[in-house]
Amino acid sequence: MTPQSIESLMADIEAEDPLDVRDLALDETEARRLMANHFCEIDQRLVEHGLDAEARLEVMAAIAAHTMAENLVLHIQRLRRENDKDAFQAWMRRHRIGG
Repeated sequence: MTPQSIESLMADIEAEDPLDVRDLALDETEARRLMANHFCEIDQRLVEHGLDAEARLEVMAAIAAHTMAENLVLHIQRLRRENDKDAFQAWMRRHRIGG
């Protein structure tokens, strides 16, 4: 695992689900680089603590799931603040949430 391989995979994911960085002082590339480096640093620390590949994968999956849950909450809050029911329902369908 390298930051570059993570960045590449993230770019592939973002082709379908782009990042919304319009209000930030960094672009998509910088955001990917920052998070890819962070993930690799976490992985390295887990190696240093003696975790094997399966245990590290489980920790990374938990981090990803937590981040996805946080992202869900933030999106729902934003869409509710905008009071745009159609946008909210479209977002829910796009992410296959709620049937």
